Amino acid sequence: MFIINIIIKMLKEKIVILFVLLVFGVSVSYCQVDSSLFFDPITDDIQNKILPLEALIDSAIANDPRVKLEAFQVEYNKYNVISARRDWTKNFGFQANADYGNWYYSDRDELTRIDRFYLTESRRSTFAVGVYLKFPIYYIIDRKNDIHKKKKLVEIAMMYREEKVREVRQEVVELYNRMLEQQAMIRISNEYQQYSLVDISMAELEFLNGEIPASELTRLKDFQTQRALYFAEQVWRFNRFLESLEEVVGIRFNLINKLK
Repeated sequence: MFIINIIIKMLKEKIVILFVLLVFGVSVSYCQVDSSLFFDPITDDIQNKILPLEALIDSAIANDPRVKLEAFQVEYNKYNVISARRDWTKNFGFQANADYGNWYYSDRDELTRIDRFYLTESRRSTFAVGVYLKFPIYYIIDRKNDIHKKKKLVEIAMMYREEKVREVRQEVVELYNRMLEQQAMIRISNEYQQYSLVDISMAELEFLNGEIPASELTRLKDFQTQRALYFAEQVWRFNRFLESLEEVVGIRFNLINKLK
C-alpha cells in the first residue's frame, strides 16, 4: 500500500508539471551536440581530434606577429634598395623661374659726376628654364657599395624572419609533445587511481572483518587521496598545454573535454 501511494504521488507531480507547461506555453527543445566534439583524455587520442602537427605549425607561423614583423622588415629593406638605385636622380633636375612686376631704381650719373640720383621705374616680366647636374665625388665612388649594403640588410632581415619561424616551430612542437606526454600521464595515473580504489574497497572489508587495524586503513586512504590529487594535477597540466597550443596556433579546437 505504501508503494502504491508513492507511485500515485509521483504521477500527480508529473501531471502538475505538464499542466504548467501547457498553460504558460513553455516549449522544450533538445539541443543535439556533435558527438565528435566530445573528448575524453582517458579513452580518446588527442591526435585524432585536432589538426596534424605540420598544419598546426603552418597556422602558428601565419598568425605569429613576430614572423609578420620580420616579413614587413624584409619588404621595407627591399624598398630601401630601390631607393638607393634611384638616389642618383637627386643630382639631376630641371629648374624654371618666372618673374613679373615693377622694379624701382635709384641711379646716379657716373659720367657727369653730378651728386644727384635719379629715381626710375620699370615694368618687367622674365622667364628662365635651366637644367642642373651635380657630380658629388663621394657618391659616385660609394654608390655601388651603398646598394650592396642595402641588399645585405634585406638578407639580414630574411635571416631574422627565418629565425623567428624556427622559434615558432620549436614552440609548437614543444607544446604538442608536452600535451601528448600529459595525456599519457593522465592514463597512467588513472590506472593507479583505479587500483587504489580497489585496494581501499578491499581494505574496508578487511577492516570490518577485523583483519587489519585502523592505521592501515588510514594509510591506504591517504595513499588513495594522493593518487587522486596527482590525477587532478595531470588533468590540469594537460588542459593548460592544450589551451596554450590553441593560443600559439591561433585555432580554437572547440573540444568538449569531459575531464575539464
